[in-house]
Amino acid sequence: MCITSFLFIFALYNNISSQQYTIMKDKIIRKAADLHFKYGIKNVSMDQIARELGISKKTIYQYFDNKTDLVRQTVDYIFDQIQSEIDKVCLMKLNPYEELLAVRNIIKNMLNKTNQPTQYQLIKYYPEIAKALEERKFKSIMECLEHNLNKGIKAGYYKDDLDKEFIKRMYFANTLSLGNPDLFPPEQFNRQETMDLFLKMFLSGISTKKGRKKLKEVMKK
Repeated sequence: MCITSFLFIFALYNNISSQQYTIMKDKIIRKAADLHFKYGIKNVSMDQIARELGISKKTIYQYFDNKTDLVRQTVDYIFDQIQSEIDKVCLMKLNPYEELLAVRNIIKNMLNKTNQPTQYQLIKYYPEIAKALEERKFKSIMECLEHNLNKGIKAGYYKDDLDKEFIKRMYFANTLSLGNPDLFPPEQFNRQETMDLFLKMFLSGISTKKGRKKLKEVMKK
């Protein structure tokens, strides 16, 4: 049994409800996420998180085994929040262009909160967590694009002879490259503008004549 599981059972025996336990744990994760976005994962200590919340560091360790455990659960929390928003978009009755642009806006909002050092600190100091995150991102993008491509082809907006598996993987690979500061130095390339340019080129390339006309209409909104 891991330490946090033991402490959860201990809390129940000490009249702390599971709801109270969950509320405090979520509060710690949200604060950790805010600080990681602002200062970078490596630069945020457990002491700083405790001070910001007005609690003791010992209290944090009642909910998390160590800093690595907190980082892992914080990363999962952020991903789940983004995934939930994307799922909502996919359930809306949008045309395929509006759908991908809405997903782009979700990613933009996330990028506004974070900075590139945070992403690379995760890779450098928490490689296992970074790898698990990339696997989840890959699965999410593959599913999202499969849905979008099928919708676009059915509507006559996307070419019907597309190699969908190649297109999906090309999209994923290019989105990763756009976040690489060695390829796209932030002082030279604005991340959001670069993302917009790539998405426009990507959609134009897979679209039919009918689709490109529709894309122009959507981009003007």
